[in-house]
Amino acid sequence: MANIHKFTENIKSDVAMNIATLNNSANTPTYYSMANYDLAVFLVFSGTLADTSAVTLQMRQRVGAAGDEANVGTAGALTGTDDNEVNVLQVRGEELDVDSGNDRVGILCTETATQNAELGVICLRLRARYKQATLPA
Repeated sequence: MANIHKFTENIKSDVAMNIATLNNSANTPTYYSMANYDLAVFLVFSGTLADTSAVTLQMRQRVGAAGDEANVGTAGALTGTDDNEVNVLQVRGEELDVDSGNDRVGILCTETATQNAELGVICLRLRARYKQATLPA
């Protein structure tokens, strides 16, 4: 049987970080609810990276809209040889520390080598966890 679902019925996409240049700095993560989703995938688009750039990509979890933050999943890394690439990081809903109330995910991108690193990030949340998610237009 053919898959008759629309992309937007199964996947919610958000801009997690507008294209920015990091230089010995980090973005302020935007957090997205995982209440109706099984999986969050972060697509990190790297533009021009200085030869000695050192960027850490760390997925984060948080309780509610303004709660405590904590790392989740395995961090990724970019160096000066990772120009113009797409890096994929993902976190499953069951990896969140729900006993502590964590229900949101975000990504923290940190450049620590005092070199320019151009990045942008898209967050895709997939598959409803308990029932089909009602997605906004």
